[in-house]
Amino acid sequence: MVGGLVGVLYRGLGSLVLGISPAGRWWMGEDGVEVRRVFVDTAWNSKPHACYDPDANEFFEARKLTDLKDYNQIYLDSLLFPRIWSELRELITEGRRIYHFTRPWRWRELRERFKDDLKERFKTREVKKTDFADSYVLWKVYETGIAMGNMHKWFKPISVVDAELRPLLMREAIVAKMVDRLEKLKDVDVQVDEVEVVKELLQRVRREIVDKGFKLMPWLSRVSKELGLKRDNLNALTGLVGLMTYMKQVSYHKALRYLGLYRARNKKIKRCSGKARRYLMMVAMSMVGREGRWPPRLRDLRVTLRKLITSMHELEPTGV
Repeated sequence: MVGGLVGVLYRGLGSLVLGISPAGRWWMGEDGVEVRRVFVDTAWNSKPHACYDPDANEFFEARKLTDLKDYNQIYLDSLLFPRIWSELRELITEGRRIYHFTRPWRWRELRERFKDDLKERFKTREVKKTDFADSYVLWKVYETGIAMGNMHKWFKPISVVDAELRPLLMREAIVAKMVDRLEKLKDVDVQVDEVEVVKELLQRVRREIVDKGFKLMPWLSRVSKELGLKRDNLNALTGLVGLMTYMKQVSYHKALRYLGLYRARNKKIKRCSGKARRYLMMVAMSMVGREGRWPPRLRDLRVTLRKLITSMHELEPTGV
């Protein structure tokens, strides 16, 4: 009875068809076109990616993510590997939808949770960690998320903004750490000739981030003016672009949890985004510095975040 259930939702002239495949897996497509999904355990360097197609119930390898163009939706276990971003950009521009797994710290728990499913699928008594097994677990997480109605907590979409800016932000973070280490060596009287060269490299990377970020998100110009950030303040503007790339929340309280800006004595400590918090700190450093105070405290980070969220809400009527 459930297998024959099909819901149709009309929006204007288009329609969205929702149903269940013969194998019992949900599919969704526009105007009756079935969506093909693949779940990928991404690999490092020249090692192929391990993939699982739930509709065909088959495992296979892909040398590049762009080899998966036959699929409408691609679910990845990780975004850690720099080389995949150019491939993701190509897939997104061609209309593929990319999602990434948001709970990597729970892998061990999930492998244990779906241990019996892995034994049945791989016909084995003992479950071992393999790339194909992880791609299968990724699908089981998706399937469970759909059934529980919380799939959005486990997988987040990757946009063009992510594909263009995240690789640059990763590079900026690496170069910034190099500058910090070289500066510490100078503080203990170690001769370091490369420090100025690396500083110039950091400025070039940040300039590229700001230029590309303001091009992809034109409304950032108005937000930066509301916050009093000047165009020559690359540190603060890089922080603003980075924060808007990682932080999808427009709710102040959700953003507080995402950035970990609550007081530990009042709430149970949860995981937060250290990357996004670093970029917020870069913005707050500029704003606090104008007031002659240093360093920014938790209160300053919260004030900066509230100003940013308020500016975003004020721009909503203009289509932001």
